[in-house]
Amino acid sequence: MLAAGVAQADVSFSGSAGVALIDDNGASDATRADMFFESYYDFDIAASAESDNGVAVSVGFDMGAGNKIDYNDDDKLEAQGNSIGDADVAVSYAGWTLTVDHAGIDNLFDDTDGAQDVKLSGSIAGWSVAVTSDESASTSSYSLGGNVGGVALTLTGTDNDDNGGDASKIAASYAMGNGLTLTASVEDESLASGGEDESKLGFSYAMDNITVGYTSIKPGTVAGSDSFGDEWDFSVKMTSGALVASFAIDEADATTVIADYALGGGASAFAAMHDKAGTASDLTTVGLNFAF
Repeated sequence: MLAAGVAQADVSFSGSAGVALIDDNGASDATRADMFFESYYDFDIAASAESDNGVAVSVGFDMGAGNKIDYNDDDKLEAQGNSIGDADVAVSYAGWTLTVDHAGIDNLFDDTDGAQDVKLSGSIAGWSVAVTSDESASTSSYSLGGNVGGVALTLTGTDNDDNGGDASKIAASYAMGNGLTLTASVEDESLASGGEDESKLGFSYAMDNITVGYTSIKPGTVAGSDSFGDEWDFSVKMTSGALVASFAIDEADATTVIADYALGGGASAFAAMHDKAGTASDLTTVGLNFAF
């Protein structure tokens, strides 16, 4: 039973706003096939308190409007108009946290694989553990992460991947020192539901202010016929003062160039160009973001 005394709640406010000039070749709206302006704001409020018994409760919600261009991930316009009626409540005790947020929790295998309603997370013997559930759709996901002999291991899975089937992934990362990190992963998806198994081997190497990365991919689309290197990703990232610039290319000659420049006071400018070979969904955008 909870004790009567409860500490005064801590309340925090944060948010962001921005404006961008965008040309996504009509991907977001077929009527806007040329350059157009978009603006957005996102205002977050969070409150937390802890009982005398050590049970901590936190609640958060955000208000927003407009659309933010996700230029460094999936190139999509992300609506910021969340309803303040959406409840995001977390209860924590003895290192475990139960989060309840209807259709507001990411699938742990892939955040595009359907929103979840409940998440339980914590640690067991130094390993981080998390499970999620979408009660109405009867879907779930899980993750397990830890370190063995300096190798960081992660296992994730779901029964609701992009094709509505089972999927799992094992990933490993090893920092060898001197800026060199090796990575590997094996993914297993339900081929019957249209999934695609995939294996990856890669490295990243940091040299002063420049980081180079390469990943060799075995697609696994046709059992036994694909090899490592049939697909690959290469990237270079440079940091110079307030400027962070990156270049990436893959086996299909799809190229990405991104530049971010910190203006100070929470403001930053960005420019991005994504040339996607064989498609009409290229993206060109410049803009400003403000965090507060």
